[in-house]
Amino acid sequence: MPGLLIVNADDLGLDTNSTDAILSCFRAGSITSATGMVWMQDSDRAAEMARDAQLPTGIHLNLIEPFTAPDVPVRVAATQRRVVERLRTRDVRAQLYHPGWSADFEQCIADQLTRFHELYGRSPTHADGHQHMHLALNALFARALGPVGKCRRPVNRLPGDSPAHKRAARAALAAVVRARFLTTYRCFSVRSLHPALGGVDLDQSLARSQHASVELMVHPGYPDELRLLSAPEWPARLGAHRLGTFEDLGL
Repeated sequence: MPGLLIVNADDLGLDTNSTDAILSCFRAGSITSATGMVWMQDSDRAAEMARDAQLPTGIHLNLIEPFTAPDVPVRVAATQRRVVERLRTRDVRAQLYHPGWSADFEQCIADQLTRFHELYGRSPTHADGHQHMHLALNALFARALGPVGKCRRPVNRLPGDSPAHKRAARAALAAVVRARFLTTYRCFSVRSLHPALGGVDLDQSLARSQHASVELMVHPGYPDELRLLSAPEWPARLGAHRLGTFEDLGL
C-alpha cells in the first residue's frame, strides 16, 4: 500500500464547540476526516454541516457516555445505558468478550449505525469509538459492525510510555482488528507526539506515512489541540505527506 496520512478529528456532534472547531479545521486544511457521534447534543446540526462541507465522516461509536440529545427513543436509550453501565466499571475484564452482553452490544451498535445513515445519507467511512471503547471485544466482534469494513486500530505508544505487558496487549488487540477490518499500519495521538502538548517524535512518526498508512488522531474540541491545528505551520507540515481518508485505504 502506498504511503498515506489520515488526520482524523474525533467527537463531531458531541457539542457545538467540538462541531464548529472540527469544521473550521477541515476548511483550513488541518484535518482530512472526522468521526461523528449520533444522539448527542449537536449531532443533527453536525451532520448537516458535514454534508454541506463534504467532510469525509466515519462513526464515533458511543458506548461509554449516555446520549445527550433530547429525542432519543426510549428503547434505544435504555439499551445504550446498559452498555455504558458495563463499560464504565473501568475493570479490564469488561473489555473481554461476554456472551451474555452480546445482544445489547449488537443492538446498541446497530442503532447508532442506523441513525448515522439517517443523518448522513450514506455509510460511515470507518468506525472508531469514544474513549476507544470500540476496542472492547463485544464491540469488535459484533456482527453489526462488520459491514463498516474499516476501523481504527489501537493507538501506538512509544516504548517508554507504557510497560511491556500493556504494549503486548495492544499488539494482540491490533491483530484482532486487522483480522476483521481494514485498518492503518499505525495510529498515533497528536497529544503524545506534538512538543506543544508535551509529546515527542512528531516528525519521525509522521514520516512513517511516506511508506505506510498512518492515522493521526486529533480532538479540535480541546482548546490546546485547536490552537496547534489552527497555526499556519500545521497545514504546511502536512503538505509533505500524501493526505487522505479511510476511503483511500487499500487503493
